Amino acid sequence: MSRPPAVEGIVERLRAAAGTSPSVPGSDELLNLRNEISLAEEGSRQTGQLNPRHPGVVNDAVQFSKKVMRRSLAWYTRPLHLFEGAVIRSLQHIANILDTHRGRLHQNTETLNLHTDMIERNQAWLVEQMQILRVATDQSVHRLRERLAAQESRLASMVEQQVLPLQNAVRTLEISSEQAARTATEQAGVHIDGLKANFNLLQARVDELTKQIREASVRLRVRERDLRRLVRTAGPEAVKPNTAAPPPIPAMFPSEVNSDLEFDYFAFEEQYRGDETEIKLRQQTYVEYFRGRDNVVDLGCGRGEFLDALRDAGIPARGVELGTDQILLCREKGLDVLQQDLFTFLEATPDESLGGIFSAQVIEHMTASDQLRYVTLAYQKCKPSSPVVFESINPQCVVALVRNFFLDPTHIRPIHPETLQFAMESSNFRNVELRFSVPLREHQIPQLMIEGDPQALEQFNAGIVRLNELLYGFQDYAAIGWK
Repeated sequence: MSRPPAVEGIVERLRAAAGTSPSVPGSDELLNLRNEISLAEEGSRQTGQLNPRHPGVVNDAVQFSKKVMRRSLAWYTRPLHLFEGAVIRSLQHIANILDTHRGRLHQNTETLNLHTDMIERNQAWLVEQMQILRVATDQSVHRLRERLAAQESRLASMVEQQVLPLQNAVRTLEISSEQAARTATEQAGVHIDGLKANFNLLQARVDELTKQIREASVRLRVRERDLRRLVRTAGPEAVKPNTAAPPPIPAMFPSEVNSDLEFDYFAFEEQYRGDETEIKLRQQTYVEYFRGRDNVVDLGCGRGEFLDALRDAGIPARGVELGTDQILLCREKGLDVLQQDLFTFLEATPDESLGGIFSAQVIEHMTASDQLRYVTLAYQKCKPSSPVVFESINPQCVVALVRNFFLDPTHIRPIHPETLQFAMESSNFRNVELRFSVPLREHQIPQLMIEGDPQALEQFNAGIVRLNELLYGFQDYAAIGWK
């Protein structure tokens, strides 16, 4: 049994549509599809129907035969009805989808038309703005060209009125005399040197002010600390201070050399300290601090080099020394010396009775607690405005620390320059300064003087300078303060 013509035509159209590119049909095509669906429904309805004929025996026989055949072929026609119904429903569903897509396409078309109109309006506005901008740009360029021409004219006039006469004057000056040019150069150099000197003075003043500000800040913090202590002591919950003396700070390198019989310090000093004339020349720089003073004391005077220098300057002074050999040598020179322990001498001396104290290469023979005690006693025993000079080995110089300090078995503890300066300032010494001496220049590493990257070479040589300061810097230093 073949398909009805209407269904066969719809299937052929679907096959033809499957081979084409997908598109949304128009209203006429959808109307044709609806018509075809109606024909298919009609053909499906008429499938297996009994056509009426004229009444009679023949009609009854024919109708009976058709009924028998329809019932006997029901196994065949039922699936066909089901297939045709499914196809028709599918076609109806497709038609509904196409209607929906057509409506959406119509909306998108309207939206696109709106956007197209907007784009056209924006394009027209942009063209108008570009035209306005082009006109403004042309006007700006024209004005700039006019200004440039005016500047060129003014520059040419300036060259003609000022530069050319100046060039002529320079030529005249060059022709006039080379000596005049040399003199001007020298004057300029002198002026530059003066400016550099003024700048250095200003920089030194700024550094001094910075230092004074820092010192004032430290003093203020200390005063605040003292005030907090006072408030705490005077308060209702005051804690009674511990009057027991704290245990002394142990020696860094304790020396157990007790007498000259165990270690011949005089012979050791003769061999390693240096010639007396050389030491006297080194210490000559400290004489000016004591000029015009009286009752000056050299604590730990040793062989008496500084006492000898003070005597040459007409400054009355005496020395205190514990070593017997050193005392005998000083007395042989006619120097006023006393054989006594330094702390015993200071504690027996009345407060504010000394006109100044000098002590060279002594403080490193003490423990840390004795070093602080030594500084405090020196402040107590000096008159107001008296100078105090402590000279010691510079531990910031590696060679001086490794060789000079550890060479002497009676050395106990090195003291850092800034530590000694701080200890003196804490004891109320004024204007404490550090002076370094005896540099090891002959051992310093020379800087590189070669061709190459200037910046890298400068950095390398700066590192060499820092290394020289660490290894071969100043062997000694002196902390100088005023009561």
